[in-house]
Amino acid sequence: MPMALIGVLLYYVGTDRVGTEVNKSHQAQLQQSIQQMDDYLSNLEKFVVRVAFDPVFDESLNHFDFTDQFQKTKDLMKSLTLMTESNALLSSVCLYLRDADKLVCDDAGIRQIQTDEDRKLFAALLDEEKPIYWNYGIKQIHKPDLSYKAVVIKLPGGQLQNAFGAFLVYLDPVKLNAMVQKLVSGEGISFLINEHGDYLTDLRSSPTLPTEELLENKLRARIMEENLKENTFIYDWKNESYSVSYGKIAKLGGKWTVVSATPLSQITAPVTSISRMIIGISLFALLTGLLLAWFASNRIYDPISRLKSMFETGITKADDNNEISYIENQWKEHLQEQQALRTRVQQSIPTLRESFLLQFLQGNLYTHTELEINEKMNQLEWDIENKKFAFWVAQLQGLSDLAGTYSERDAQLITFAASNIMLELSSQKLPMVHIMNFQDLSVGAFFVLDSEGTNEQLKAELNRSAEDYIAALNNVLRIKATMVISTITNSVLEAPNVLEQTRRALRFRELHSSNQLLDMGHFILENNERVPFPFELEREIVQAIGMGLEEEAVRLVEAFLVALQQNNNTELMVHQGMMKLLGTIHDTIMKYDVNMYALYEGAHLYEELVQITETNAMVHWFQYKLIQPFIRTLSIAYDSGLRRSIEQLIGQIGRDFLSDISLEAYAEQLQMSSSKLSKVFKQITGVNYIDYITRLRIEKCKELLYTTDLKINDIAELLRYQPSYLIRIFKKSEGMTPGQYREKHSHE
Repeated sequence: MPMALIGVLLYYVGTDRVGTEVNKSHQAQLQQSIQQMDDYLSNLEKFVVRVAFDPVFDESLNHFDFTDQFQKTKDLMKSLTLMTESNALLSSVCLYLRDADKLVCDDAGIRQIQTDEDRKLFAALLDEEKPIYWNYGIKQIHKPDLSYKAVVIKLPGGQLQNAFGAFLVYLDPVKLNAMVQKLVSGEGISFLINEHGDYLTDLRSSPTLPTEELLENKLRARIMEENLKENTFIYDWKNESYSVSYGKIAKLGGKWTVVSATPLSQITAPVTSISRMIIGISLFALLTGLLLAWFASNRIYDPISRLKSMFETGITKADDNNEISYIENQWKEHLQEQQALRTRVQQSIPTLRESFLLQFLQGNLYTHTELEINEKMNQLEWDIENKKFAFWVAQLQGLSDLAGTYSERDAQLITFAASNIMLELSSQKLPMVHIMNFQDLSVGAFFVLDSEGTNEQLKAELNRSAEDYIAALNNVLRIKATMVISTITNSVLEAPNVLEQTRRALRFRELHSSNQLLDMGHFILENNERVPFPFELEREIVQAIGMGLEEEAVRLVEAFLVALQQNNNTELMVHQGMMKLLGTIHDTIMKYDVNMYALYEGAHLYEELVQITETNAMVHWFQYKLIQPFIRTLSIAYDSGLRRSIEQLIGQIGRDFLSDISLEAYAEQLQMSSSKLSKVFKQITGVNYIDYITRLRIEKCKELLYTTDLKINDIAELLRYQPSYLIRIFKKSEGMTPGQYREKHSHE
């Protein structure tokens, strides 16, 4: 009740006094704001005079080449920018050059005036009889749809005629309007007009009223028409009294008037509202005080009880003696669990990233878009947007040369150590690196590179790091390596294909144990060069295997491998030659009716051979995996005496194949049946007797066709064949007739 009495006294006694004091304060604030605006314009006036008489801006600018003289152009643009930043009311500064027909602006750059309309508009600025004056409706050339308030400064300064150009100093309408609108708040209005009564700021009255009924127009008309002695007066408008204050500013040849109007009800509103609020609160408090006292006593414990019950869900209820301590302890436990969970998530991110990259680089995520890949990598704390991507692939070699140091069982350990070395070296320079262990003495690295440098710079850095890695392998593991550096791609979706191409490029390494560094960008495959194949060595290898000569066969395989390397030393071409040899040996073994599945225990010979990358390992594989098991099988079936007899018989057939010879005659010579001789001959040589004789005669026929001019009939008689039969078997063997064979080789 005392508060209610104070509210009534305050309402009736304090309203007039407070209104008067607030009005005085408002008038003082207006004068300060006018003074601030006057200071801004004074600074602008000094700046304008200084610019007008600056000797730097002379008539030579009309003939200045802004393109060739780049540094001076840059200094000029910097000067315009400093002019704009020197005053808070400025939006931009432009230099108009009439003869050059150009505008140089700090925000629009150097602009050529394009249209006659613009040319006349800017030229007319120089016709004004004042050296410095205001223009309230000038436009900017790069914003033709808007008009601005600007100060025009004719150059050179002080001359009314023959000006060669002008500075256009544009005011920022937003900042000017904001400065004026700060004079009032709430329902009050403020605006700025020039000496002609034109508005220089936006209007804030209701847009639903006609223009002639706006409060701004009423106040402007009174200020322009009446010569008031006071700078403040009371104006009644639409059942409301306004306290109006105004002040004048005269700068740069213009006279501005700042007007501010505030409703008196707004001025006294704080006192009125406070008085009413005091009375209302007093009455309300009187009615609710007792009710709150009763309500609080029953409900003040309820939040603590509910919070305590939330912690007790699913656990034993706590002692009720100290609920606050119980809640505090439970909250600490929850925070600890949350921190532990966050730590586990952070620790699992590298593993999740490794798994995702493994799936992606293997090509299993080909259905994903680039945006989806980027989003997924962002979740895994890798930002790969606007990045470049590249790969390393390294093949470890020379392990067989260090037999005393490493064994075949150490291959996985060596690969693991090489991948760790690669991770340590590459992560020192790049934060986003993924290392791949292919488990076959080869490792790879996926790099996410910054897009700032050029591809040549990035490739040079990768080359330097690759050389460091090879040196580390040589020093730490004592092994050699071949490294392939991929091309650099800008699309993460191309990464799996780039990796596959880079791994394939390892097949182009030279098969020796020295270090090699290959660049995917330098591969050129020549298709027109003929690569000779050692067919003669291939036949000798097959013959040695058929005769059970293991050491001779191994020696020939080594010679065969050397011949392949002399023709083309890349791993790809050597592998293809060794695969061809494996196929020939495979066909020979099948002719001996040997169960190859049982002989080689179901092994996939071609797949095993393609995994071998070193020459010594290839020879070792051919000897112990391929040749030795087969020769042991033959040795069980035939003794050495019978084998020598067949070898002697083969030599005799080579001398007698042009005579009338028969299997029966040779069987009688060897004192065995013809059927047994036929079977033994096929199992040792791989072909039957008739086919062997036919092959010798076909080879002789080819020799005679190539080296002599004998007719086909003469050659057939020499070979003990009918001409028609010879033509038929020759075509079946060579795919062409003897005449076609001779014609083909005659051109060579």
